[in-house]
Amino acid sequence: MKQPEQLISTEWRIWLLAGASILLFLGLGLRLVDLQVWRHDYYEAVAENQRRRAAELAPDRGAIYVSEGRSEDTEELFPVATNRQAWNVYSVPRDMDDPETISRDIAPALLAFRGRQAERGDAILASTGQLLGVEPEDTQELVTDETEEEAQISAEEELRGELFDKFNRRTDPFEPLLRPYEVLDDELHDFFQEREFPGIVLEEQQVRIYPESTLLSHVLGYVGQQEEGYVGRYGIEGYFEEELAGSLGFFSIERDATGKFIGVAQRVFDPAQDGSDIVLTINRVVQSFIEEELKAGVEKFGAERGTVIVMNPQTGAILGMATYPTFDPNQYYAINNPRVQLNPAVSEIFEPGSILKPVIMSSAIAEELVEPTTTMVDNGPVRVAEYTIDTFDGKHHGVQTMTQLLEQSNNVGMVWVGQQLGAENLYDYFRRFGLGEKTGIQLEGETRTTLPPPSDWNVTTVATTSFGQGIAVTPVQALNAINVLANGGQLLQPRVVDRIVASDGSVQQSTPQVVRQVIEPQNAEQLSAMMVSVIENGVATLARVPGYHLAGKTGTAQVPDERGRYSPDRKIISFVGFGPLEDPKFSILIKLDNPAGLSFASGTAAPMFRNISKRLLQYYQIPPSYDEKTKQPLFEVGDFSAG
Repeated sequence: MKQPEQLISTEWRIWLLAGASILLFLGLGLRLVDLQVWRHDYYEAVAENQRRRAAELAPDRGAIYVSEGRSEDTEELFPVATNRQAWNVYSVPRDMDDPETISRDIAPALLAFRGRQAERGDAILASTGQLLGVEPEDTQELVTDETEEEAQISAEEELRGELFDKFNRRTDPFEPLLRPYEVLDDELHDFFQEREFPGIVLEEQQVRIYPESTLLSHVLGYVGQQEEGYVGRYGIEGYFEEELAGSLGFFSIERDATGKFIGVAQRVFDPAQDGSDIVLTINRVVQSFIEEELKAGVEKFGAERGTVIVMNPQTGAILGMATYPTFDPNQYYAINNPRVQLNPAVSEIFEPGSILKPVIMSSAIAEELVEPTTTMVDNGPVRVAEYTIDTFDGKHHGVQTMTQLLEQSNNVGMVWVGQQLGAENLYDYFRRFGLGEKTGIQLEGETRTTLPPPSDWNVTTVATTSFGQGIAVTPVQALNAINVLANGGQLLQPRVVDRIVASDGSVQQSTPQVVRQVIEPQNAEQLSAMMVSVIENGVATLARVPGYHLAGKTGTAQVPDERGRYSPDRKIISFVGFGPLEDPKFSILIKLDNPAGLSFASGTAAPMFRNISKRLLQYYQIPPSYDEKTKQPLFEVGDFSAG
């Protein structure tokens, strides 16, 4: 017979077992509720994903083209941004059985690749002008063959350790071997192709390439790596990112338990929408030779940087736009200063100086305050408030016509013209000419300039603004304002895109857009003739092209320092012009930042204008204004204007 203690112990065990069973079944029940009710949608999606194979379909990025030809009838397109297939390499550490050996075998090849990349980067820095003004080291340590060998061994050991640290992460599914912006060159690709390393994966991918290398780089921008993937940055690539990128597609198909596709199962296929192609207004020949002339000018005159823009003043089309130093968008990371990737033609402001004088003079003529033959007396420097304003060369010529003021770029005379106009008129005409607002050009990064209201002006503001100081513009704004004088008085919106061609073949054609009529055609003709006289009879004779009547204006402006005062050591040289006078086919702006020595536009930018004009006249086969073999008569403004 069992003792009472044994009975109690047995009953306790029965109750404990029963309680545990109840808890177990309760837990299983709750788990079933969790799986079938609370988390039903989640596990249904997991099961669906196991049963189906899905993938995003990447679109092809649209290409960018420029034309080559003197007219639409002879147009031939050339790609300046397109795509190609390239190879990347990465590691899957969890698939590696011997990370130490793989690290040792790969390190020398990867180190050699990095060396080639560095050499390519150095070559790009030198060829793009980014090393202008960079002084070499005064002392250079002599390196013997032995120390080079030791350095190589040390670098290999360091890289081997770096690779081993990556590969030894046994649960890691992915570790990159290249920088985000790099792809394999032929040598490294062949190295991996000829050998098999467990856990090393070669992957083909689409990359953006620029077949013309540095040509048009500041207009194009580039496609670079961002957190969200590859995206367009700067220029056309940035401004038209959405149009060029296209849209992702989607593909999904069911598979059985063994992973095989089920042929009769439902499929989902949403094709990718390829990006649109963009055809620019840029002419490939024009772009090539303005880049040549700009590089030569910057180096010859010791400038820190230079910009050239060529436009068709009748349509607003940009025919060429260049900046030097430049960069190669194929290796956009090979730069010594991020500023080099900005397009100063649209993104940086400067005080234009005397190239703005034709705009101011045309405003005075439009208001019937002066005519080309109106005179004023220049007897010496003029005092305005506490400032003394003089001519650029300190010379004074007594009685001067308005045409002569432009011919000699006379600051004293222009102060007089500005005083006739007054603050209200100056402000009003600046706005009419498009200053103080964006031009609307289709390039990423255009800067909006500010134009203070006339209520903030004083007598000094009126005086200095009259010769182009104290007002800021972008280069494209400045040239677009001068185009008003070349095309009969209309302000046009600058255009860099000729047409956009969608992947379905539909075309969005760009056409000239008139913003406003600024001045009357006869006033524009008068100013055009006065600007021709600047080249024929004034300070810009080095801009002359025999046989052609070209209009132009020099500019030399001071540069404000960080305190807002004009620096005595810095200047901006510029030149604007167009031609031929009888039917202007092109307009040009040249800007040189801080050229060396005592430089004036008449001896620097003016001959650059002549060289570019000669090549434009020859390329477009523009007939001459007169026979250069005969003696040219003295140019008279009245013979070529309505005034």
